[in-house]
Amino acid sequence: MLMDIREKIRGWIAYVIVGLISIPFALWGVGEYLGGGKEQPVAEIEGEEISARELDQAFSDRRQQMIAQSEEQITAEMVEEMGLKRQVLDQLIDERLLVQFIGEQGYQVPDGLVAATIRGISAFERDGQFDRETYQRRLAQQGMTVDQFENDMRRDLLFSTLDNALIGSAFVTEPEVRQLVALRDQMREIGIVRLDRETVAAGIDDPDESTLEAYYEERVEAFQRPEQVRLSYVEITPEKLAASQEISDAALQSAYDDYRERKADEAVRRARHILIQVPGDADAATVDSARERLEKAREAIMEGEASFEEQAAELSDDGSTRDDGGDLGRVGEGEIGESFDRAVAALDEGEISEPVRTRFGWHLIEVYEVSQAEVPPLEEARGELIEQLQQDAAESAYYDAAEQLASVSYEQPDSLVPAAEAVGLEIETSDWISREAGEGIGEHAAVREAAFDEAVLEERFNSQLVELDGSHGVVLRVEEHREAQPLPFEEVRDKVLAQWRAEQIEAEVAELAEAIEADLAAGKDPAERVADVEAASWTPVQWYGRGDATDEMPAEALSAAFGLPRPGEGAASATTTELSGGDTAVVVLSGVRAGEPAELDGETRNQLAGQLENNQANRLIDAFMRSLRAEADVEIRESALD
Repeated sequence: MLMDIREKIRGWIAYVIVGLISIPFALWGVGEYLGGGKEQPVAEIEGEEISARELDQAFSDRRQQMIAQSEEQITAEMVEEMGLKRQVLDQLIDERLLVQFIGEQGYQVPDGLVAATIRGISAFERDGQFDRETYQRRLAQQGMTVDQFENDMRRDLLFSTLDNALIGSAFVTEPEVRQLVALRDQMREIGIVRLDRETVAAGIDDPDESTLEAYYEERVEAFQRPEQVRLSYVEITPEKLAASQEISDAALQSAYDDYRERKADEAVRRARHILIQVPGDADAATVDSARERLEKAREAIMEGEASFEEQAAELSDDGSTRDDGGDLGRVGEGEIGESFDRAVAALDEGEISEPVRTRFGWHLIEVYEVSQAEVPPLEEARGELIEQLQQDAAESAYYDAAEQLASVSYEQPDSLVPAAEAVGLEIETSDWISREAGEGIGEHAAVREAAFDEAVLEERFNSQLVELDGSHGVVLRVEEHREAQPLPFEEVRDKVLAQWRAEQIEAEVAELAEAIEADLAAGKDPAERVADVEAASWTPVQWYGRGDATDEMPAEALSAAFGLPRPGEGAASATTTELSGGDTAVVVLSGVRAGEPAELDGETRNQLAGQLENNQANRLIDAFMRSLRAEADVEIRESALD
């Protein structure tokens, strides 16, 4: 397979590269982890090592990326369940394999292309031109040398220029597109019987006390205070280390110089606009008409027939600025849209843009003032700069401090005081924590596991450093321990009753759903079947597509229906599923109708073909990487992933 790919390759797959280059290339060549002695690598690829520190840094970067992109809280337990650390290691291994493969094939990037690419990076410019002093200073701030950065850029360019080999070999036939449309646009005739849990619950009487007490005695272990511990611990994060980081006057002055330069490059633009609103689903004629109105307004302004303010008052759909001549004042980046920001940035004082499209409609923009941003003196910026420098220093110091914390707490296992003093952190205490739950530091499953480790619980030794969320660790010890203890019936009676009722409700709903499902699958009329069942309601069959969920046809029921086998002629398929609100639904499928490829327009057909080509390319990429793995000598130290 590798020979076939080599014949085709002029570049390489963007898909794999996007995933791989997200792991910073600056990690290459990182030395020993946290100092002190030769560390064991976590993996070796054809004799080339991946260090524990490299893996930890890449893992931390990926976790932070997930946190930034997710609208939900990402916990350590979620990260562990995802196997994120193993995923990151696999990507590091794949990166090594790719680099080795590329090196074996002799691919190179010309020095001129590397230089041109670097010169095109705006962060290295001064007064609109590449500035070598700025370039070197920016790299130094990131802890990189020029050689490191240029080598990384060369590797990045090499990957990006090898982006068509497998993608270019993927192709899609018309029958494949037709098959996709038949499945994608498939319609199903579905009805549901909804079983209302509250109605079922209302029909169940509470048991007498003797029954409830007998239920408690049979399950007494379920109604006990669990085994618990109370901990003392030292928690280490860059945030906790930041306050103790000393910042020299030279470092502060350097940071201020960079800050002043950034501020000096920031031009403050004040603008006014005329907005013609265009709905997102507007047809082409409506869109063109709005643009033409602004083009005529621009022409009138440019020829002196009217002022911008007069045209705004007459035409603009922005009620908040129309009476002020469309005045937006200082325009902040991201307030309206990327295309709007680009247009404003490109205009000099007094210039008027061509019509600009955003999600709101069409805009005509005039920049009426351009001024430089105000740069506060060092004394005013001192607090903010020191805070940022301390945070940066703490992040750099974290691994050394974490290693010191781990080392001292191991060498002096009977107390946390020496370890806390060594890193300048406080000893904190927890509330009672069980094996299954806790608050504060006890929310972390890794903390609870460490707390009930035999050496920590029985021998009362300090724990090892417990890694939580990337740059976040804790060393702990057990201060108090209490065994599990059954709670008296009187204290947990309400909980016992609630559990008894929950079991009764669950059993009755399941029995009812099973009976209804069997009858409907046998062809019994659904309306007749549930007519005398108070907790059941029938939603008659209708045709639904895969994305047609409604209040009457919940997404869970729709998904279950599309998982059912096609029923025979005149028959029905049925299944039972749980709904998000707690109710249960018996889903009935009575017909299946394939999507119609003939109804596709050319644009949609091309989009679907592109999706199929991407899927094929992804499969080829996976096969290529598996082939590289199979032919390479890859050793992984599994214990390093624990």
